[in-house]
Amino acid sequence: MAPTLKPDDTSRQIDQFVDAFYERVLADPLLSPLFLDVAGIELSEHLPRIKAYWRKMLLGHRDYQRHMMRKHRDVDARQPFADEHYERWLALFEETLKKHPLGSSTERAAALARRVAGNMRQNMQRFRA
Repeated sequence: MAPTLKPDDTSRQIDQFVDAFYERVLADPLLSPLFLDVAGIELSEHLPRIKAYWRKMLLGHRDYQRHMMRKHRDVDARQPFADEHYERWLALFEETLKKHPLGSSTERAAALARRVAGNMRQNMQRFRA
């Protein structure tokens, strides 16, 4: 059983996890072009937003106030997401989570990632229809 982390420890763990996850995503031949070429993310802006998103979802922090789907719809309009994109994203997330667990928030993070991937897939399909 993973040790229970204090909120400040968990926040730091989330930051480390996101850094490790994006290192893998940006090295992945399937996902990297979506993030870098299609979405054109600027890491210095993107990573703090993603860290804030996961702190909000796992710790209840209020520093993330964006509409996630709108940004992803813009990317999907340029290059539609395929099932293998969602599957690869989730696999990398879960693999990274095993190497960088988030203490008592680990299982919740995995469940949220599965829900995010599923919801995004449904939302993008519905938006295209």
